[in-house]
Amino acid sequence: MQVRESLEREVEACLNQQLPDVDLREVTLIGPDRSGTLRVVVDHPAGVDHGICEQVTRALQSVGLNDRYGIEVWSPGPEPALRTREHFEQARGRRVAVRVDEDGRRRSHEGALQAVTEHGIQMDTAAGTIEIAFSDIRRACERDGGTKC
Repeated sequence: MQVRESLEREVEACLNQQLPDVDLREVTLIGPDRSGTLRVVVDHPAGVDHGICEQVTRALQSVGLNDRYGIEVWSPGPEPALRTREHFEQARGRRVAVRVDEDGRRRSHEGALQAVTEHGIQMDTAAGTIEIAFSDIRRACERDGGTKC
């Protein structure tokens, strides 16, 4: 988990400095920690096209990430990942899926995102209203009826 978090911080710092309009949605490392593929999902106010993907790739190359990893840049698609508090705020009122660590076990919850607080989220699920701390969330995305995020 530390490698992914470190990479996420590194990618976020690079994009904040070089491409501040690009919204980092997700960072995934596929394969070995030192030679895998770095998949970066981004969004942009004008949408994500080939030009944005190329700009992001060049920015990541400029800080040497291509020396350690293969780089893939993707658009968020119909079920964008929710990574930051701002992403959750934007998804309020929508259906979301959340994977969490609870008591050492991974669980999934799906429902309508009702509120975003300083420390977490509140969502209405089939089992009732639940609160989830940001620190317990391992992965989250908006749901559009497709595959689980």
